[in-house]
Amino acid sequence: MQSPLEIAFHGLQSSAALEGDIRQQVDKLERHCKNLVSCRVTVAASGGKGLPNHHFSVHIQLGLPGRNLEISHDPHHAKEQRAHPDAHSAVHDAFRVAERQIQDLKA
Repeated sequence: MQSPLEIAFHGLQSSAALEGDIRQQVDKLERHCKNLVSCRVTVAASGGKGLPNHHFSVHIQLGLPGRNLEISHDPHHAKEQRAHPDAHSAVHDAFRVAERQIQDLKA
């Protein structure tokens, strides 16, 4: 990548483990897409008042030559929220979507 990876957290503390997980996922993406120029990842936690559980959304902005991709993994329905109980799962799911979109661009 030409630009350094940017990672941001909203509504939750940053963690070395989660940052490491994101870096691994970006490295994997770079193996599939050699011309990746930039990557910004935002992990956000949200939950209603009085709810002990947070729901995690992940937004990935990928810069490619002449094109930008925006990937948002934001569970809106209760079933989707329960399917992604932690930030690590949400990150993995978002990067799976990003990988599919990159593969679609190659095709």
